[in-house]
Amino acid sequence: MITVKYYKGLPLEYESFLVEKYQSYTTTCRYIEIYYPTLSFCYFTVYKNDMLIELLIFGKDRNTAKCLNLFVEIDQKILTKCLRLLFEVSGEIYKIVFDASYKKYSFAKTILYSQSNDHIIKLHSKIEDYYSELGRSTRRTLKKQKSKLLRDYPGVKFNFKFREEIDEGIIAKIIQLNFDRMKQKGIVYGNNHDIKSIYKYSQYVGLVTYIEIDGNVVAGTISYIINKKLFGYVVGHDSYYSKYSLGIICQLIEIQKSIELKLSTYHFLWGDNEYKKRLLAEPYSLYSYYIFRNYSLNYGINKVKAMVSMTSTNIRHSKKAKPLREAVKNYRKKRIREQIN
Repeated sequence: MITVKYYKGLPLEYESFLVEKYQSYTTTCRYIEIYYPTLSFCYFTVYKNDMLIELLIFGKDRNTAKCLNLFVEIDQKILTKCLRLLFEVSGEIYKIVFDASYKKYSFAKTILYSQSNDHIIKLHSKIEDYYSELGRSTRRTLKKQKSKLLRDYPGVKFNFKFREEIDEGIIAKIIQLNFDRMKQKGIVYGNNHDIKSIYKYSQYVGLVTYIEIDGNVVAGTISYIINKKLFGYVVGHDSYYSKYSLGIICQLIEIQKSIELKLSTYHFLWGDNEYKKRLLAEPYSLYSYYIFRNYSLNYGINKVKAMVSMTSTNIRHSKKAKPLREAVKNYRKKRIREQIN
């Protein structure tokens, strides 16, 4: 027998259950407290007989609720029960957002507004086994670039920091490197990373990998470890050293450390990129939904917006649109150079 109960607040006493059950860096009370300070929270416990089998957390803001269980799979029947109960107890809520689900759903009054990929490496037990599966040209190129780096900068340092060892300055530096690199590539990039939030959560589950040359941080990654999974969050590297592929070298070092820590998977999260394939990451579909209380004008408007957005995304990422993407990128680069000069 399935029993669903509704509670207000955050299920702080269930933190260990959340970590063990969902193994998602976003589905912890600590993450939710840090990243969603303005929302009001509620949660549902789901028991099968006397055993807790699911715990869903929602953040409410005015007439919208957001499910805060991300990068997870929830049984559709259980999710339906929780959504129905949430609409019943929260008369002001007309829309529920359910993001980044590994499971595809089929609900009434629901809009699929985004489909993307998480790119996941299933880690080997030995780094030698991982390297042996990389393509020959990839192995050769990476070895050549790292050798060149060590030759040109013999004092280069490869560093790791875990949880409490991480300081806010290194977080800020890696985020700035990421921002500067995107800007130089001509990519419109909103610097919406909250340094303090990332720093606070890194103190809880963080792993920072970074490369120093002459005492300066020239590349780094910020990642979160939950149970046996590592989630890459931010990658940054100085474009001055681009010929060494420092970003990829940094991620390879992080992969090696993950294998040493006996982690099971490395998640690159959103964004299709050739280097992820070369590093043996496989795409896993992520589905994001709007679930509505009823068919209404708001439902219709959101349906049209979602269709336009997904069509636009598909066109932008198609092979035929590549020349246009390159032209826009080059134009932005030119504008940025003009502004600098």
